[in-house]
Amino acid sequence: MQETKTRTPAEDLPPSRPGWIRAVAIVGVGALLLGTLYGVWQTVASSDDPDPIGSGASEPDFSLTNEQAIERFTQLLEGARNSALTRDVSVLPQVFTSDSPMMERAQDVIQRLKRDQIFDESEYETTSVEVTMNTPQEILLLERVLAQPCFRSEAGEDVTTGSKAVRYQVEWIMRLEGSTWLLHESRASNDEIVDDAKASC
Repeated sequence: MQETKTRTPAEDLPPSRPGWIRAVAIVGVGALLLGTLYGVWQTVASSDDPDPIGSGASEPDFSLTNEQAIERFTQLLEGARNSALTRDVSVLPQVFTSDSPMMERAQDVIQRLKRDQIFDESEYETTSVEVTMNTPQEILLLERVLAQPCFRSEAGEDVTTGSKAVRYQVEWIMRLEGSTWLLHESRASNDEIVDDAKASC
């Protein structure tokens, strides 16, 4: 098995290597999540319902099937990948667990985009996603991604650098917090340059 490690965003924009592209894809969160993701799977079972046989309330079951886990993951990820355009940190608590190490990284990436007046218009195609572990409290997923970078300044200038297309895979951890499944951590690995032509929008 290849060694994996947590990736962090590049120090300065515009991006100069695939790591920045991957960092934005992993940790960015946008306003498109607001009002659409927070309630998903939040009320799979209700602990307020009376026990029909009067023997005490049963524990609610918030576990997901593999199909439901992929659906929940896809919803979170779709919003996260649209986040660079909005550069909004206000919904981070609705995407990440309260003790997620990704929270600080997400805030850092979004603040860098704001500071350097950059919009991320990159395209990310999930070529496959599978559940590798599924427990009532934690779900592991493996996502394979094809990224085509595109970064523009607020003035509309194409400031994209690096390779035109990069393929990589990400191991994701989703955890149940309260009654809500949220992203907790990610580990990217196996970078592969698919097209080494100069990236552009």
